[in-house]
Parts: sequence; C-alpha cells; structure tokens
Amino acid sequence: MQIQFLGGASGVGATCQLVALGGRHVLVDAGVRMDGGDRLPDLAALAGVHLDAILVTHAHADHIGALPLVADRFPGVPIYATAATLRLMEVMLGDAVRVMARRAADELELPLYDDALVAATLRRLRPLAVGEQRLPELPDVLVSAQRAGHIAGAVSLGFEAQDGRLVISGDVSITPQRTILGAATPAPLRPDLLVLESTYGARLHPNRAIEERRLAEAVAEVIERGGHCLIPAFALGRAQEVILILRAAQRDGVIPPFPIAVDGLVRSVCAAYAAFPDALGPALRRYVLGGGRPFFSSRIQPVENQMQRERVLTGPPGAIIASSGMLTGGPSVWYAERLAEQPQAAIFFSGYLDEEAPGRRLLDLADAQPERRQMTFGARTVRVACQIGRYGLSAHADGDELAALVRTLKPRTVALVHGDPEARAALAARLVGLAELISPQDGQTLTVAPAARGGRRVVLPPSPEPAAPAYALGNGDPLETAGLERLWTALRDGSGMQTMSVRELARVWYGPEVTIEQEAQAGASLEAGSAYFMSLPLVPGLWRLPAPAEVRRVLAAGGGRRTGPRINSAGIQTIIDQHLGAAPDLYQRSIDAETGAVMLRYFFPVIAAERDAEAITQIAAEAGVPVTVWPYPHQAQLAALALELLPDGLQAERSPAIYHEEGRVEVRCQGSVDPATIAAVEAAFQQRTGLRLVLRVPGVPQEAEGSVAVDEASFAPPEGAMPSELNFALSTARSWFGPASGCYKASADQQTRVVTLRFHFPLVARSSYAAQLAELAAFIGWTVRLWPQPHQDALMRAAREALPPGLTAQSSPALQSATREVVVRVQGSCSRAELTEAVTRLREQTGWTLTVRGAHHTDASV
Repeated sequence: MQIQFLGGASGVGATCQLVALGGRHVLVDAGVRMDGGDRLPDLAALAGVHLDAILVTHAHADHIGALPLVADRFPGVPIYATAATLRLMEVMLGDAVRVMARRAADELELPLYDDALVAATLRRLRPLAVGEQRLPELPDVLVSAQRAGHIAGAVSLGFEAQDGRLVISGDVSITPQRTILGAATPAPLRPDLLVLESTYGARLHPNRAIEERRLAEAVAEVIERGGHCLIPAFALGRAQEVILILRAAQRDGVIPPFPIAVDGLVRSVCAAYAAFPDALGPALRRYVLGGGRPFFSSRIQPVENQMQRERVLTGPPGAIIASSGMLTGGPSVWYAERLAEQPQAAIFFSGYLDEEAPGRRLLDLADAQPERRQMTFGARTVRVACQIGRYGLSAHADGDELAALVRTLKPRTVALVHGDPEARAALAARLVGLAELISPQDGQTLTVAPAARGGRRVVLPPSPEPAAPAYALGNGDPLETAGLERLWTALRDGSGMQTMSVRELARVWYGPEVTIEQEAQAGASLEAGSAYFMSLPLVPGLWRLPAPAEVRRVLAAGGGRRTGPRINSAGIQTIIDQHLGAAPDLYQRSIDAETGAVMLRYFFPVIAAERDAEAITQIAAEAGVPVTVWPYPHQAQLAALALELLPDGLQAERSPAIYHEEGRVEVRCQGSVDPATIAAVEAAFQQRTGLRLVLRVPGVPQEAEGSVAVDEASFAPPEGAMPSELNFALSTARSWFGPASGCYKASADQQTRVVTLRFHFPLVARSSYAAQLAELAAFIGWTVRLWPQPHQDALMRAAREALPPGLTAQSSPALQSATREVVVRVQGSCSRAELTEAVTRLREQTGWTLTVRGAHHTDASV
C-alpha cells in the first residue's frame, strides 16, 4: 500500500492524496489553496495513473476546488461523497465558477474551469453511505466512512485491503456544534497508518458554550453603542453556526433583538441545508423537517445586491455575516473596508486565518498603537479605528482532542498533515510514545510494507538531515541573543518542523560537556525571544526552528515576537484566586498571552470595581501586570435581577430594556403597587448594580417620556426648548466638539433625546467645556451627556508620556477606576520634584492620579 501527498501535507490548502491499495488507485480530495500563487496540488503526478475512484471527505474548497480539473483528466472515474457533500459541492463549485469569472473580468486572472466542466463533474457524483461498504470499482477494498464532525456531510475515510489498513481523518471536530454532531471514531481500528490533520495541534480550544456567549454579548455591545458588527465567516459551516448562536441568544433573552444581514455565498449554503436534514444534529433536523427556516427570519435577512448592502450600513445598527471568512474576497471585504474606519463598529473573526490572509493582517492590528493601525483594501489604505476581536468557534479538533483520537484508534504510524509547521511540531511532541510519527512534505510517498518482525510498517524515503557541528559552535562565548541566528543557521533544515530541547541546543553551542549554568544561560537567551527559535505551545521545554520564510516575516514586522520571559498565566491565575477567589460576581478573568494584562469581568462592574479596588491593586502589584475591569455589566444578570426584584403585584410585560449609554434598565409592567414600593425596588437595584432601574407601571406617575435624570455629567436644555431633528442634533454636536476638543465619539438616543459625547478625559472636559456644553443643549433642545469613562488607550498613553525622562515604563499602565488612579511600574530614577511635576501634569490633563512603582517596589505617589 502507498499514499502520495500531492498537496495539503505541509500546509493548509490544496489537499490531495493518491492511495494505491488492493491493486487499485483511489484519489482522496482535490482542493485548491485559498491564497498564494500556486493554488493547485501537483496534478502532474497523476500522469500515467489508472485511477479507479475519487472519494471526497467534505465540500470545503481546499478539498474540492481542483476536482473539475481531475474529473476532466479522468472522464470515466466516479466521484463518491456523502449525500450532504454532494449537494454542497453543487453550491460550492458553482460559486467558484462565478468568482473566477469575476476575477477574470476585474484582474485578468485566467479561470481554472467553467460551468460546462463543473456540470460534467457533477454528473459523475455517486452517493457514499456512512459505515462500511464495498464500492463496485474497488472490489478488494473495504471502505469505511465515519462522521467527522467538521461540517455537514464531512467524513473520515478508512481503507482495508490485503496489503494494508489506512485511515484518513479529513478535517475532524470532536466537539458537537449547533448544526451537527461531533466526530465518530474512524475505522478501522489499529490501522497501519493514520493520516491526521493538525490544523490546531498547537492549541487548546476554550469552552465552546462560553465562547458562543462571549461572541453574542460582544456583538450586542457593538449594536448598543450604535455600530455595525461584521463577522467574516466561511460560507459553509461557520456562517450557519454564527447565525444560530445569535438567533438563540436573542430568543433566550441573553441579548436584545437586532437585525442580522446575511451576504455572499452564505445565502446559498443556508438554503441548501434543507436538502439534507439527516446530516444535521437532532434538534436542527427536527426543526427543518417541521418546515422551519433555521437561518432566516423577520430579523435575519439575505442581502442580494449592492443597493441592499448600502442600506444595511445606512440602516439601524446590526450584525453582518458575510463570506469570505479570511477577507480574501467576497462581500466581507466590501463591508470591512467601510467599517474599519468607524470607531463604533467592530469586526469579529471566528475561524481559521492563514498567515498570509488579509484577515490575519487585520487581526494583528487589534492591539497595535493607533499610528500603526492601517489596512490596505485593494488600492485604498484606511485608518483602522473599529474594534477587532477573535472568538474560538473552531470546527477543527485541538491538540488534546487529536491526541485522544490517536489513543482511541491506536495506529501503528501517524502522518501529520494539514497544518502549519508550529501546529505539526507541537502535535508531534504531544503524540510521542503513542505511535511512530511522520511529518510528510508535499510530493512525498509513504509505503506500507511488511515489517521484519511481522505486521507492517511505514517506510519514508530518506531525507538528508543537517549534521550538528562536531565542535562547540560558540567557541567559548556565552549564547546570547546575537548567537541565536548562528545556531539556527547551523541546525535548520528549512522545514520549520525541527524541535530541540534547551539541553540539545546548549550542547551544540557549548560542546558535549555543557554545564548546568551554561544550559540555564542558553535557556534565558531563548526565553528572551527572537525570530529564530519559537517555543512550542502546550509543550514547555521544546523549541522549534522556524522555516526561513517565517523568520523573514517576523523580522520584516520589526521583530514580531514578544521579548522577555514567557507569561506565567497559571501563576497570575493563582494570584487572582488568592485575592478574588471568593468574589461571586466575577464571572470571567482573561490573561493576554503576550503581555499578561488581566481583564476582570464582573456582573456589575461599577459596584465591584469600588468594592474590590484594594484587591485589584494588590493583584497588579504582585503579578506585575496591568489589571483592568471590563466596564460593561452582564446583560443577562442585569435583566434577571430587575425581574427578581419586582414586587408582588407586578408582572413584566416583556424582557427588561437595557440602555448602557444612560446607565438605565427599564421594565414595563402590568399590575398595581404603590409608589413607595417602586422607589424601594429602584433604590435596591441601584445599590446592587450601580445602574438606574425604571419601573413603568400604569397609573403611577413617571418622569416625562424621553427625559433622563440630570447629574453632574448631564446638561439639560432649558424648559420649553424645541428638540431638533436627530441628524441635525448629532451633526451639530460633532461639529461643536471635534477631535481637537478630545471628543472621539458622539452618539444619540432618539427615544430619550440624549446626545452622549465621549471625551478622552471626561473629568477635564466637564470643567473645561461646561459653558459650551450647556449652550449646545439649549441650541439643539436635547440633553447632552458626557460618557463618564475615560478612553483607556489615551489615558495609558498620557501616563507614559507624563513620566520624567529618567523613568521608563516596564509594562502597560494599570487603571484603577474606583480611585481614578493610573499605576505604572517603572525602572530608572528621578528627583522628587520631577515626580511631583509629572503627577500634577497628568492630573491637569486627565483628572487622574499617577502612581509609579519602582524596580524595588518603592511607591511614590501624589
């Protein structure tokens, strides 16, 4: 038995494998690469081959995109796939023709095939049953197709013949999704060779349910602040998941209702799902069989032309789900170009992003300084002001799940494919001891041959390994940052797959008699970070030698990789537990993998930040990282508490309405209760949450509809002032308070007639512009309110710039909202007078107090 990798072995894309067993030849998949110059697998290797059958694992383009070219070369060969995959192939290949025709017109790019060739290919499709079977063209081969859990219709393929047992995992997902069940165990057990995907072999996925909720709440927050939220998504699989996640969250009251636009190939794929209910999860299958439309409703509408796209962006805030998922083409690029410049908008990714994809470049700007946040779309470069985020909704198994699959299947040999070098190397390190491991390259052939001691073993063609120098490469010098390039040059084989321990690297540099001190010194140099050695996620102690192209990419990005010691996330979590482990309302704590910055999410952050201010300060000091409290309350908890506090005699007519801009929750009620009881409930709610509760009860006097409580940050219009039209009020506010005033955003609420202005430093703006703000309120007839929170990036930047020349910030400043304090860890020295001047300067500029902590933990604050 033999398997030749024509594509998709040493990277993601153009998957294509030629299998010879039982005297027959089978081609498994024939995909294209989604980005890059060489899009096709090595189809020339099929010259002279008598192909008996083609089998398809699933309908993604990186597995079927080149299928019409193969079908054209082998006109009599049948193509087998599951019923769902057959239907989806019609949609996906038809769209591929349209995309290539458009590129031919716009970019003079020659199409790979046309409608006629696709039609001829589709006529050759044959159904493949799930389970074991014998195909007419493969009489001596037992074929097994088992659910792979990746997308609807996806399967892992197994082959058993007299000369070998082979399993090809295809793209596999163990965790159930909203549209489909997770993977079943492939067959046959104990194969001679398992060809295993490794897309996320270097990762552990977050909890799926938590991540779905995080996405839904994040989208809702964007909508509430008046922006549109774009979710670029793979048209097949991911887009349907996102639609169902948002729809369920709205149905269950986790987030409020808002419009959802569905654009691009997503529309056609959603329509196709009704044709294969048996491939769907039980709940979705019942819904479809009952005549339900799971992906469209009165609030979820398809977008079919340019005019409708324009209406989406000029209409009310909403979510947009559009292909392509990596921003390589399709309407998602059109939306991204326009939303990127809008501070109130957001672009959230939820799937795989190739290193070279535009989506990855945009995601890399998420934490960049404002001056570096620029993105080129076609010929136009725009300033990126929108929020950028990523949520883990992967349809690929992670490192732990792939290792569990190997333990269950018990293969003799595992060939790792379909992953970047880091993913394959990390997964290989996790699988040591479970099977013989191979990382084949595109073009290589593996042969399953009888072993000397019985059974079979996989034979890999020999490849030259670079020999480690027979001498101490460092010539007695310590291994420091400058020496890492020499060490990498001496050892690398160019594959990007090599992994070595610190001891192995130290022996090459210092010689075979390396001391413990020299090994520790080498480890410190590696930990400091460089482009030439990359630590393996989930496998501490091993370092990967990246391929030359990876090194060039990192160096071109200015070093790219984080320098300094790796973040000890477990240690930081322990510190948080020590100080806040008993906090019942702390529902999430996230730690940035690069900086260690901590984000604490409370149900009611206004109250919690004040209550836990001392503990938060202690955490920041002990962990040496900034600690920030997420400023937005948990919507579901807010709504639940409002309903819980309703007194006897009142029933809510509908779910509570939450107005974040006004810090207000409103419940319309039926029933009867006295005003004193209402006042007591509203006071209790404000004491527990820091937000206002308004109970609308028939017959009980209320403040005038549309009015708001006036506080020190609000400027009400004179009594009897005529309110102007919304667009006039908003445009006037923006012209009076432009960027030069420090106002970076203005929004308006039609219902309450409140214009909210967000200043970088609202405390200073309140005192500096009090007269102008009152005049604006009188001029437009609307209440003008200042958003009470400062702009975090601007505040941290101001703190760094205020430091005296002798002090340098060691990490990002920490913001303590309860005390209006900016804490900066520094190194260096300065005089007391210089520090006092810095503190005064920051207070005058922002209204906040500067506290610096020196290298020896000596506090100095004013």
